[in-house]
Amino acid sequence: MIEDLQMVQNMVLAVAAGYLLGALPFAHVASRIRGVDVFTTGSTLAGTANVFFNVGHRTGVLVLVGDVAKGAAAVFAAWYFGVPPALILVAGGAAVVGHWKSIFTGFRGGDGMAPLIGVTLALMPALAVLGMAAGVATIVLMRHSPIRSTWGISVCFMVMLAISQYYQMERDIVTGLVILASLVLLRSMFTRRRRLSVVSHPVYRDIEDDDSVEDGDIVVADPDADLGPVSSSRR
Repeated sequence: MIEDLQMVQNMVLAVAAGYLLGALPFAHVASRIRGVDVFTTGSTLAGTANVFFNVGHRTGVLVLVGDVAKGAAAVFAAWYFGVPPALILVAGGAAVVGHWKSIFTGFRGGDGMAPLIGVTLALMPALAVLGMAAGVATIVLMRHSPIRSTWGISVCFMVMLAISQYYQMERDIVTGLVILASLVLLRSMFTRRRRLSVVSHPVYRDIEDDDSVEDGDIVVADPDADLGPVSSSRR
């Protein structure tokens, strides 16, 4: 009985640690240092791609490293608390949720792909390297597609799943990672679709609200999430 309570306590601590680590707003802080509000720029997501394309390449790389590290740190924290291997992925999922809905930024965040990579590297480093190589190759081949990241992540985890099934390697953990990756991709697709539905309708702004936009102007937002902030054009 005491052991069961201890396990529950350790699990709660691991999930809480995973969420707080995932919630660390590296993209928001790094962008603020550069004088940019990431939540009003480009895709309006606090993620690596938005920072890389709309704030700075070096800043984007630093944010990528930080976001990947916090996903891996969530897994290491679960190991530290003695969470059973079968449940460690729950702590990794908590890190992704923390990145989605950060308590430090009013429950705003990014799409969760970078923390997902960190969780995957910590749990299955060898398979992750192989999968990421395939994913990066896919992104390069589809570099002109607005959903290149989605294709890259999809290929990455499909390769990992195929290898694990063929060689009978940690199939349960890899299957769990694929499920988590599917949730990340579904949320990313839903978010992109919602942004597209918003920008597909012109937004009329009153001259009293913004002196920089003349009366009768139409504000047009680019539907590609990574290309930059909104621009205005005369009707």
